[in-house]
Amino acid sequence: MSRQHPQTAQIRALLDAGRNDAHIAEQLDVNVRVVREVRREAGLPPAPRAAWRRRPHPKAQTIRVLLAEGHTDAAIREETGADLRTIARLRHEGGFGKATITRRRGRPHPKDAQIRELLKTGLSSAEVARRLHADPAAVRRIRAAARIPLPARRTLEEKWAANTRPLEGGHLEWTGERVGTSRSPIMRYREQLYSPGAIAFRMRTGRHAVGRVQAECGVHQCVAPACVEDQPGRKARRDADRRADRAYRVIFGETAG
Repeated sequence: MSRQHPQTAQIRALLDAGRNDAHIAEQLDVNVRVVREVRREAGLPPAPRAAWRRRPHPKAQTIRVLLAEGHTDAAIREETGADLRTIARLRHEGGFGKATITRRRGRPHPKDAQIRELLKTGLSSAEVARRLHADPAAVRRIRAAARIPLPARRTLEEKWAANTRPLEGGHLEWTGERVGTSRSPIMRYREQLYSPGAIAFRMRTGRHAVGRVQAECGVHQCVAPACVEDQPGRKARRDADRRADRAYRVIFGETAG
C-alpha cells in the first residue's frame, strides 16, 4: 500500500485477536478489501468464521434476556445495536423460538376519540385530518384499527350538494369550508380546490366559468345555480340592459332615433 490506512492499527489489533475480515470491516466501517490488504501485508492467514463466533458478544446476556421476553430481532437490534446475524444465532443457540412481542403499543393519539367520531360520520381520512389538524397517516391508522370502512366516493356535484342549505326564494347557502377574511366559500375534492359558485355555474350552463363567479341575486355569497354568473355572463347582462334601456328611450321619444 502506498499510503497507510488511518485505521491500520485498529485493523491489525482485531486481526491479531482472531477476528475475520468481514466482521472487522463491519465493526470499523471500512471496506473489506482494506482489511484483506492489511492481513496480507502482516502475513496473517485467513481467520475461520467460527473463530469470531466463539467469542461472546459484549451484550450477549442482554440479548438473551430480550429474546426470552419475546422481542423481535429488529427490536433487539434497535435496543442493543447488535448485528441481526448475531441475534439470530443467539436465538437459535438458546432455543428461544419465534418472537411473541411483535409490536410495541404506543400511546393513543391525543385526538383519537374525535378522529373516530368524525370517521364514523362518513368523512374521508383527509377531511378529518384537515378539520382536526392531525397527521393524515395517523388518521388512516386509526381508521384501520377501528375497522371503519372507507366512505363511498362521491361525485363533485354530490359533495357540493351535501354542503349547501336551501334558503327562501330558491337561494342556497354554502355550509362547507370558507377561507380568507371575506370568508369566501371553497370546496376541496380529490386534493383540488374548487369554487362552489363555479360548480353551480357549470351545473346550470354545462360549461366552465370564465373569470370570477358571483351571485347576481342580491343574496350574499348565494351558490344557487340560477343565481350565479361568470364574467362574460355579467357583461352580456349589462349589455342587454343597456340595449333595453336605449330601446325604451327610443320608443318613448326620450332620445333621437
